[in-house]
Amino acid sequence: MPLRAGHLVSLAARVAERSDRMKATKILVIDIERLPGLARAWDQKTRFIHINNFTRLPSLLCFAAKWHGSRTTEFHAAWDDHDAMVRRAWELYDEADIVVTYNGVRFDNRHLKSEWLLAGFPPPRPWKDVDLFAVNRSTFGFESKSLQHLCYRLGLDLKSGHYDAVMAEKCMDGDATSQRTMKRYNIGDVKITEQAWLRLRGWMPGHPMPGGPVESGELSCNQCGGSDLERNGWYRAAVQEYAAYRCRTCGANVRSGHIKRVSNTRGIR
Repeated sequence: MPLRAGHLVSLAARVAERSDRMKATKILVIDIERLPGLARAWDQKTRFIHINNFTRLPSLLCFAAKWHGSRTTEFHAAWDDHDAMVRRAWELYDEADIVVTYNGVRFDNRHLKSEWLLAGFPPPRPWKDVDLFAVNRSTFGFESKSLQHLCYRLGLDLKSGHYDAVMAEKCMDGDATSQRTMKRYNIGDVKITEQAWLRLRGWMPGHPMPGGPVESGELSCNQCGGSDLERNGWYRAAVQEYAAYRCRTCGANVRSGHIKRVSNTRGIR
């Protein structure tokens, strides 16, 4: 059935409202690349390499980042200015409310924190993480947990090439072709990470709530920020029951703070 003019105006208003709320939250999408270390090994079967055998430690090579809602993707590299790269990464995290990554909690964030500590920076202002690798691993049964395979299965854009350690070495040696290729690859990862995040909205119940103005008592979706919610029965927790809703925009299931009933007993272990 075609939409009436009034419905179109209402839909446009809801989209604009959701957009304003998302803009009020600084959402950073980021991906880093590392330069591999060099070490002495006895043979090709060596699995554990003692730290004393490293002749060069791994280090931060470059990173790409963009704010959700912006068309601009930043890129900073160690071959241009290592200190400026580390400083800019700290500034971005210090400004962010939410940081979207793929395996960033265990990888990107930890390596960046190491760089900030070595550079003498204090911890950035606290942020909330949305790690899509953790979402993919805990929620879905895809054959591979890689970002490339996730995007392939979802019909999204794919990676721009692949990471190559030799290319990373050439970047630090000043090879302009390798530097351009690495930049394109790194920026491409940020773009498909953002696409995957948008596609997975509705499937991330632990997603941090976007900020922005909300009237007293108004309900909104914690994943897309929309307020177009429909009643969807009741959600039963362990001992309490809450009013449940479904977001008409992203499909997320949310609950209100209104409690229907509370159990007067508890299980004993």
